[in-house]
Parts: sequence; structure tokens; C-alpha cells
Amino acid sequence: CPWQGPFHELSVHEAECSHPTKTGNELMDILDEMDQTRKKEMQLYNSIFSLLSFEKIGYTEVQFRPYRTDDFITRLYYETPRLTVLNQTWVLKARVNDSERNPNLSCKRTLSFQLILKSKVQSPMECSFLLLEGPYDDVKIRPVIYHFVFSNESNETDYMALPIVDSVECNKLLAAKNINLRLFIFQIQK
Repeated sequence: CPWQGPFHELSVHEAECSHPTKTGNELMDILDEMDQTRKKEMQLYNSIFSLLSFEKIGYTEVQFRPYRTDDFITRLYYETPRLTVLNQTWVLKARVNDSERNPNLSCKRTLSFQLILKSKVQSPMECSFLLLEGPYDDVKIRPVIYHFVFSNESNETDYMALPIVDSVECNKLLAAKNINLRLFIFQIQK
């Protein structure tokens, strides 16, 4: 059973836990699923460790601020001030529920983000990047490595899901005055 919690809640959990009533085959399926999850986590961490061996690595604290559009139906989005990483100027934008008309009518909220290169580059710049929780936030974000080749003609990524653990965590972020995260960019050298 993967349950974790304080000792004083253990007896309540044991009384309600369904694992002791499962068959051996059901338990093997659960263990296989746990093994697969663990393997995926190890692959992710190995990928991050290999990125840390790159020659050009940059990171910065980013602060998303809320903005509203002046459209007939106002839309809420977030944007960072310009930031400098790897001697280039960048901006991050984020939107709630992929800019659906009324995200306030739904309790299931998601954030997606876009990384934009604002400075001009001499040649295409191949990068891997990821967003993680900031130093003073307690939001839970699963690390996901994104990849993009930036150029003067193609300077912004598509909107990608911010890998927040669940909608409750997303609502915590949206309730804050600003969203503080850390951006890591790894430049891939040819």
C-alpha cells in the first residue's frame, strides 16, 4: 500500500484500506504500475542530470503578473517582465484553461505557458527548458523537460501545460498576487 501519513492516522487508514482484500494478481498489477512510475521518474531525473552537464546553463526566478485583455469578453492571462538568461532576453506568458471564455465558471483549472525569445539571434538556438516551483512557494510542480529551437522566424513556443500536480494546486497559484517560479534553460551546443 502506498499510503503515507502521520502515525496517529494509521489505524483509521488500516480500517479503510482496500489493499488487504486484493488478490495476488491485483497486487502484482499495482506493484507493476508502481515500478513503471518509478522507472519514468528515474528517466526524468537522469535526463535532468545529463542536462546539468551542458556547458551553457541559465536559470532565473520569474514572477508572473496578472493582466486582462480589453476584448469584448475580457480574458485573464499572466506575463513576466523581460528577463535575461544565457545573454538573451525572454518573456514568459501563461493563460488559464487555455483561454476558455469563462474560466471562473469551472473549478478545474489549468495553466499553460509559452516561452518567447525577444532578442535577435545570429543562428538558431536549440534549448531544453523547464519550470519549477519558486523559493517561497509551496505549489507542487512535476518537472517536465521541454525542447525548442529558437530562431528569428520562430521565436515562441506553443502553449504547453504547466505540470501542476492537480487543480487544487493550480487554484493556490491563481489565488496568489503573483506566481513565482524558477526557469531553467539549457542551450544545446552543436
